[in-house]
Amino acid sequence: MVKKHTVWFPGAIYYVTCFGAWDESIFYEESDFLAYLSLVESVRYRYPFYLHSYCLIAKRIYLLLETTHIPMNDIITTLNDEYARYFQDKHTFVLPQASSTLIDSADKFLKASKFIHLAPLQEQIPLQNYRWSSYQAYISYTPNDHVVTSRILTFFKDPKMDQYSRFVEGEKIEVN
Repeated sequence: MVKKHTVWFPGAIYYVTCFGAWDESIFYEESDFLAYLSLVESVRYRYPFYLHSYCLIAKRIYLLLETTHIPMNDIITTLNDEYARYFQDKHTFVLPQASSTLIDSADKFLKASKFIHLAPLQEQIPLQNYRWSSYQAYISYTPNDHVVTSRILTFFKDPKMDQYSRFVEGEKIEVN
């Protein structure tokens, strides 16, 4: 659950992190990651939103999402509750806890996406081929139906994917 007094308005963008209680894992096997991504789509069907970036690692979920007409709290609470129901049927019950930050500038928007895409490095996982992240959709033509890349890529000059990759990996890149 996310704090009840989170500022919300249509079009608000949030950096959201979810994590297991007591730093427990919230993903143990491939089917857990797949179930979560399936639930993202199920919740998005009922509560439309744009997912700009994501990364799922064993103990954390990172999302960069933009609301349309449903408050972010409703989206994340529903997503976490549904994942908790799935999870408790397979593993020890862990209700993901969530926190969010309102993104109020283009600079913060880009930095949040970069941070999300660098998250696998915290676990010593190489970025290039990490399967549970939207990073591949940004740096290659690998399709990813979960994420919308166009808004972030508009900040970069051509070739946009190459520029974004260089930005994430630490090069000084001029953005629009």
